[in-house]
This record gives sequence, C-alpha cells and structure tokens, in this order.
Amino acid sequence: MSARSLSDDELLRLVKEKAEAFNQRLWRRDLLESIAAVATFLFFGWILLRDPSWWTRSGALLLMAGSAYVFWRLRRARTRHAAPSPDRPVAEVLRTERAKVEEQIQLLNNILGWYLAPITLGALLIVVGSNGWTWSALIQAVLVLLVAGAVYLFNQRGRRCTYEPRYERLTRLLEKVEESAS
Repeated sequence: MSARSLSDDELLRLVKEKAEAFNQRLWRRDLLESIAAVATFLFFGWILLRDPSWWTRSGALLLMAGSAYVFWRLRRARTRHAAPSPDRPVAEVLRTERAKVEEQIQLLNNILGWYLAPITLGALLIVVGSNGWTWSALIQAVLVLLVAGAVYLFNQRGRRCTYEPRYERLTRLLEKVEESAS
C-alpha cells in the first residue's frame, strides 16, 4: 500500500507497529550485549586482580573499559530518541523513527573504533601477557583478529541489509507524506 491510499490514522498505526517491532529487536540485542558486557567486565576484573603480568592486566583493564563503553553506547543509542506522543503528526513520527535507524547505522559505521578496537586490543594484550612472544601467541593473535574481522563483516552486512533499507523506506514514506500534506 502506498502512503496516499492510507489515512493518517492508518499510516500512523502502521508506522507505530513497525517501530515497536524495531524497538523490541534493539532491546533484545542490547540485552544480550549488556549481559555479555557485564560478564566480560566481571571476568576480566577477576583476571586484573589475579594475574601478575603487566600485559595481561593492561588487556584486562582495556576489555573492562571497552565492555563498559559498549554497554553505555548501545543504551544511549536506543534511548536517545524518545517516542513522539500519540497526538503528533505522522511526519514527525516518521522523522523520529528515521533518526533512530540513522543512529543504528552510525553505530555500525563506526563499530571498528568504539567496539572492536578496544576489545581486540585488550584480547591481544592478554594473549601476549599469557604466552609471551611465542608461536602459540601468534596463532592465538591471528584467531582473535579473524574473529574481530568476522564480527565486523557480520555487522556491516546487518547495516547494509537491515538498517539502510529501513532508513530508505522511512525516507520515501516521509517524502510521500510531506508531498501529500503540501
């Protein structure tokens, strides 16, 4: 159905249903990431207190800081744009939903710096601290980098296949609503 064949109330209801499903998806993802962040923080906090190696302790501290930052950054992105009140015009609701999606796209565009870099660097420091400069450490470091690369590619695919098409659909719908209003 096009935006022209729906009344404003029907369009608003449809947009809100899709927005609720999107918000639930983000909430579930953030819940899993939060559980992982807390577990990471606690586990590496224990390592920080127990391991004598400067390399390992630095890596543990970096992983703890990275996990705390991930927790904060995802929560901020999900809650930054409050849902508009029910009496708001359809165009305003669409703009808010589009801003939420744009926020997620920006997170994924910059995932290397705010997510993968601190976690990967922390893991690499722990590998060196636990094993020294050995072939075993080199193999483990390559595995850490491969996992980080896979996580990066997986998230870029999610951005391209899920968030960008949603952003484009919301943009087209907003343009149609604004065009029909003028």
